[in-house]
Amino acid sequence: TAPSNGHQSSLENFSVRRTESIDAPEIMKLIERSTEKCFGKINVVNIIEKAVLSITLTSSTGDVLGFGAFYDYPNGKNYDPKNWERELIPKFELEGVTPLNTLFLHYFVAKRPYQHDIAQEIIRTVYNACIYVHNIFLLSNSAHLGSALLENFMRIKNGSKEDRLFLCQRHAHVPQLHIREARPEDSDDLTPLFTKENSVLTQTYGDYFLAELIEAQDENHKALVAEVGGLAIGFMCVSTEVDVDLLNKCFELKPYNFLHHVVKDTDEDTSIATDSLADPGDLGDPELEDLQREDTLDAAPPSLAAASSVKGSLLAEEVASSKGEVSVAESIRSVSIPPSHVSEVEETEESLKLQEEKEEELPVAEEKEEPLILGEAAAFCIQLFCMDDRYEMRSVDFMAEAFKRFPDKDYCVVTIPHTISEFPLLQVFARCTPKPTSTLEQELYVFHRSALLQSINVRFGTTEDVQGISYVTRKVKGKSTVLADYEQYLKSLRDDDGTPLYGIVAECAGQIVGVAIIRAEMDTEYLRSHYNLEDFIYYTQHSPREHGHLYHCAVAATFSNYTKFFLRECLRLCEMSCFYYNMYDESETQLKPQSTIEALQHLVQIRPRRQIKYPVELLKGKQPATYNNVPVEDVLKTLPPFALFHINRKLTLEPKMIINSRIVVVGASDVSLSFLESLILCPHIHFNNLVLVSPEGLPATSPSSLPSSLCYSPEYMKKISLATSCNIVNAKMTSINRSEQYVGVDNGTKVQYDYLVLCTGSQLALSLSAAEDTKLQISTPVQRNVSAVANITDYTPPEQVITLDTVSKAEGVTKWAKTHEGPIAVYGSTLTAYTTIEALLEAGISNIVNIQPPTLVSCFNNNQVKLIVEEAMEAQGVEIRRDLTLSSFKTDEGKLAGVVFAPEKGELVTVPCSALITVQDKAIDQDTFEGINNSCLVFDGRLVIDTNCHTNDPIIYAAGPLTKYKRSLYCDDWTHDIYCSKEIGERLAAIMLPIFDPSFPPPQDVEEYELPKHTRSKKVYAKLPGGYHYLNVSKPAPLIELQTAMLDPAYGRELVTGDKETGYFRLHFNQYHTVETITCLSKTELEIDNLCQLYGLHQEYLNSLEKRFDSNLIPDFFSYFREPWCLLLFHDRFTELREEIKELLSQPNQPGQESLSQRVCQLVDEDLAIEEKTEQALFEAYDQSLAKRAIENRLFSYLSYNKYHLPHYAGRNMA
Repeated sequence: TAPSNGHQSSLENFSVRRTESIDAPEIMKLIERSTEKCFGKINVVNIIEKAVLSITLTSSTGDVLGFGAFYDYPNGKNYDPKNWERELIPKFELEGVTPLNTLFLHYFVAKRPYQHDIAQEIIRTVYNACIYVHNIFLLSNSAHLGSALLENFMRIKNGSKEDRLFLCQRHAHVPQLHIREARPEDSDDLTPLFTKENSVLTQTYGDYFLAELIEAQDENHKALVAEVGGLAIGFMCVSTEVDVDLLNKCFELKPYNFLHHVVKDTDEDTSIATDSLADPGDLGDPELEDLQREDTLDAAPPSLAAASSVKGSLLAEEVASSKGEVSVAESIRSVSIPPSHVSEVEETEESLKLQEEKEEELPVAEEKEEPLILGEAAAFCIQLFCMDDRYEMRSVDFMAEAFKRFPDKDYCVVTIPHTISEFPLLQVFARCTPKPTSTLEQELYVFHRSALLQSINVRFGTTEDVQGISYVTRKVKGKSTVLADYEQYLKSLRDDDGTPLYGIVAECAGQIVGVAIIRAEMDTEYLRSHYNLEDFIYYTQHSPREHGHLYHCAVAATFSNYTKFFLRECLRLCEMSCFYYNMYDESETQLKPQSTIEALQHLVQIRPRRQIKYPVELLKGKQPATYNNVPVEDVLKTLPPFALFHINRKLTLEPKMIINSRIVVVGASDVSLSFLESLILCPHIHFNNLVLVSPEGLPATSPSSLPSSLCYSPEYMKKISLATSCNIVNAKMTSINRSEQYVGVDNGTKVQYDYLVLCTGSQLALSLSAAEDTKLQISTPVQRNVSAVANITDYTPPEQVITLDTVSKAEGVTKWAKTHEGPIAVYGSTLTAYTTIEALLEAGISNIVNIQPPTLVSCFNNNQVKLIVEEAMEAQGVEIRRDLTLSSFKTDEGKLAGVVFAPEKGELVTVPCSALITVQDKAIDQDTFEGINNSCLVFDGRLVIDTNCHTNDPIIYAAGPLTKYKRSLYCDDWTHDIYCSKEIGERLAAIMLPIFDPSFPPPQDVEEYELPKHTRSKKVYAKLPGGYHYLNVSKPAPLIELQTAMLDPAYGRELVTGDKETGYFRLHFNQYHTVETITCLSKTELEIDNLCQLYGLHQEYLNSLEKRFDSNLIPDFFSYFREPWCLLLFHDRFTELREEIKELLSQPNQPGQESLSQRVCQLVDEDLAIEEKTEQALFEAYDQSLAKRAIENRLFSYLSYNKYHLPHYAGRNMA
């Protein structure tokens, strides 16, 4: 931050951060009598929750030293928050005061004797964080503000004794920078800024490159500096030489009139809002946009806009590539675009036809517009930019002076490499969407001259605004719905069902530049119970009427940098504190139609919550019971699934970190989805360039013919809406070019990357024993056949043979089978084989033969389950033939006549059939293998990685069943496919996130030769023959036959109830009496989400289950776990409660004493059998400890806070 005016702070080793609700107790300790006189008695938690900006200053030890809360309206009761500017400004004759440039101090406390320094640090932080704020007001009915505030605030006259207004202005703390034209002598101050983190320019052109550049200024090239105290602390070089045509080929620039002046707009006169939300189906004027992809460009076109902050790359590649003896100025002006920046894919007739078909499918604009008649180019570019770190938040001060140098230009453009994160200057720019045909190595940002106008007026809409709203929303998908809802607002201020409706517009220079239509949110309890709202708000501090639903929001593209301010003003005018937006899948019917909003990147996405499956009938109670313990309707009701986005008052002034790095993920496996989910749901980071390459896109269905890993159900996929934040490429990877950093796909296009993540997994594959024998014969130590090692076959089977290697094949397998007359053979003993047979049986296909190859361990690893299922198969007419290995096929006139199998002993066996479904062996996809192998990534049966998922390429990561750990770890059996895929994906995200945000905590450190620890269970669910529902939850570990595992003395014990009629339920407890395996088989539907939560729980959590079972008190586990007492175990926050209880137990009664958990751990480590006397002593110690009371308080608080989910538990006053 910039130093204050001559004030030397006496504070040392402090930090300034945004306030969190957990700071409230420490803040309350700082409150003095004088504080209450100045601000009155307030609820600290509430003021933190409702402030648009709250700042906490802490010491090096984490102690809170000071706190300030800032609002966007006065704290006096005499002023209406939504109309304060109409009352306060005339009363005190304030000039130039607007909601955009004003904040109000509602509360301030500081620790003595540092009040003066703390006040200045907090005020300085506010002015640095809020670039548009110039005034901070304090309204108080007390003249005794305290010397710390009086030193920074001056009183405004015309106030009564009960209404005293004080003002603190920006220029006294973080003044606007003085911007002037650069002079050659400025290079002495500026050169160290350039060389601080990047010395490319100095090394290339010498120590005086900057002076030469400044001296070379002319009417098309200008150099500006920012000056503080006579020193140049910032530099910007701007130029009118911009290749606008090239930018139009690479980016969607229609919202900015293609960066040209508009000679004539045939629709209506040109206005400052001659832009709108870009229509994705409109590719622009064909005269300006040549969609034919060229192999080369001109060697040296006019300069493309390029800039970098002092922290970034200073055009190293471009500058270094300049040839010949030319001046520094000419070198920087001739920045060219290498040919590789434009896609080299030839445009065939087929691809052109496909492009035309896609364009026809895109939404058509509701109103047809005639093309604009464009004049000269209207853009200049920033060629070079650097700024002292201490003043970088004032970078925006350059813009007004830059536009003064080119009065005939309307746009300023700048490009930065993908790998450079957005620096503060770009916060006022708008990012342009790249076109699919462009592989430009840079991001383009645009700033319109009208964005300099800081006179944005946000107000309630009137009938006179209809025409302006129609123009601003002319390209919005669902414009008719926007206008209809606005007419409804004008008509009655309420929706048809009586819900309050608000129509708000943003106005600049008398023209409408934005519109929002908000509806009161009536489903807040549903949102709270189904989404993790409380990750972002303290729910109880927000009244029901303070929640609103954002149905429509459109802001002119030239004013997009004011979008957050517009949303903040909407909250103030509606007297709300939270907005929500629901993103529905295209297949879902919306309860009330809404438009797609461009402001989505400013909102945070909220993670869905896992729901309890309630035994509603048991909770109701039997007649004549008068109680009803069923949760309220808002918790139990079912709505169409949607992704929930949110913004609140605190978030309107909290910028996100923008990451432009191109992260390409290959494969739509569970690991990939988990990785993408972790990135997208990171609230303080927004990724602009996430790409998923998958032949079938995102999984939208869950075929019954395939088992489920229970990681990503179709409903959950709709609740996270990955497609909203991730670009989907429906293609298969065929190659990797590591030198040029792109992935080739099967449709011929190239997908460029900065980071590549390979998570393709393994797929079911056809494996013939005869073919494998041939491969192994040619695989010698001298010339190794890698394809044989990878278990990949090039054999093309008859058309009547299908392998369920894709979801689409699995979905259509029953329809495919019905087209064949005669027996249908299913080859495999995997779980997929059983689910496929069940799908065929449900489709009415009865002539089925199941051929099972010999296996050491069955897919169930439970003889009783296998016996029950196969008895059901035989009862339904399925023939089972065991211990046969697929060898070859018999065909008759090209059609399958039979399948040849090799038994373990004896001659070959032929099984006649009309079709064969193979679901036995898994392997790496052929194209994936070739792409990996040809790119020289280390492949040893699987792609080799280290413990941090790195391949031998530092920017290529991999995870999942595709991979294996390097051999030096000696862990061939411990591959990723034995772990929970979701946990693997989350760890991969935790490994990569610190690359983009160094403050992000890295995953748990792992020693060089130590495997990372994964603790979540491996789950699988399947619908099996006989109508059985099968669930297995187990500890991740290499597969060992159950009977062998049970011989281990440390195995523990198993508890089993039921049979094939009543339902089979098996629990395995390890030696520590913790649930390690759950196996369920039942003809009735299972409460899957509930039962999975039993994993990892001690038997005491299960109501002393072992003792009850041994006493014959539990005849059936299914009914036992449907009883209301155990619903707490199934709550999604119960794991957090357990962790908090562990922490409380680890705290000693007094410092230096041994805690209870330490005493127990010592006994366990010594492997001593705890005697009854010792156990009794531990119980007595617990009864006398402080932990007991703390745990009881925490439990009651937990039940009280989550009562909407758990209403049947007794509260503190009832216990």
